[in-house]
Amino acid sequence: MSVVVANKKLKREIPPPQPPPWSDLNLDILICIMGRLCYVDQIHFRAVCKNWRLVSGVKPIDKLPWVLTLNFNCKHDYYPITLHDPSSSITYELGHEIDRSSVPGFGKLQVCGAGKDGWLLVAEISPNIFTFDSNIYLYNPFNDRAAINLPHLTGSRIKATFGGTSDLTSKDCLFFAVHDVGEDQEGMRISTCRHGDRKWTKQFTDRRSREIVIGVFHVKGIFFCVFKSGILGSFNPDTKIWSLLITSENMDLVELRNLAAFEASVVESDGEVLLVYSKRDYKPWHIFRLDWLQMKWVKEVSLGKRVLFLGDISLLYSADGEIKDLADRIYYQGFRKSYFYPIKSGIGKLRSNALIRQSCIHYEARSDHMLRVWIEPPTL
Repeated sequence: MSVVVANKKLKREIPPPQPPPWSDLNLDILICIMGRLCYVDQIHFRAVCKNWRLVSGVKPIDKLPWVLTLNFNCKHDYYPITLHDPSSSITYELGHEIDRSSVPGFGKLQVCGAGKDGWLLVAEISPNIFTFDSNIYLYNPFNDRAAINLPHLTGSRIKATFGGTSDLTSKDCLFFAVHDVGEDQEGMRISTCRHGDRKWTKQFTDRRSREIVIGVFHVKGIFFCVFKSGILGSFNPDTKIWSLLITSENMDLVELRNLAAFEASVVESDGEVLLVYSKRDYKPWHIFRLDWLQMKWVKEVSLGKRVLFLGDISLLYSADGEIKDLADRIYYQGFRKSYFYPIKSGIGKLRSNALIRQSCIHYEARSDHMLRVWIEPPTL
């Protein structure tokens, strides 16, 4: 008997190709992923590995501003600081503090302006023998460097901003301040300085001015100053010329003159300027938009698909996507918590009932004696 054995060729199994490691993802893909994350998730994303840490300059998708809180109601020699993230409803206690004034009970802290990457322009106003002395510095709650000092400035009513660049730490940044002069704390003075200057440079002084400055801003190389009465002035840092663009004589809105008892705020966003008058506990709210062509204030009755965050730092956001329901609202910081005012309930209409305000579910309630400031998280 014969046995036939089939001639079978042995086949060697080839393992399937292994996918590349996650750390080797293409930079364009990493940028696309990071652009869909909020600020806190971006921090976690960049901590994954060395290559992912190289991704930078991608703006987070946070739809709402954060809230910086300084607790004045404490017995320490510094102000405890927290940051509240509305997207996660988490409050972070920071590892650094702002020192109290050397004169307890008299120091007044004021946030004057905001730049990119979370930098704030802060003034701490303290009484001196004959006048007020203000310590001006830059502060960043997201940055370990914490504070950068600028020259001292005299005055108790200070409004300040900056121009030349949105980076407050750059040597090209020009700081602009409007403040009172003299022992009577009246009049108006314009001063400027840059990093490295030993003192502020006096640019313009009007000792007879009795107008109250409510806001300053910078657009296309020119500094602008808005007074509570609606008067608008401009200062050109190149020519050193101060000019009045809107005066009480050429102002055609009689309504503005009747709002002296109201609180007033100025909001500038990408060249659009809003002048907002409000009474926190009563109607009405009044909004005026600056018409650059005719150089006058125009009454507004709606914010459209936008939401306004009003305060020491005021921000104007587009209300789209998951926050579309926030459109046509004004959010503001109350004594103990944040509120919002739905404009559709009757902006600019005189009514006898109290202001229709609602508690804001996105921001936690805090105790009194706290300074709360809207702040945008930085771009990593």
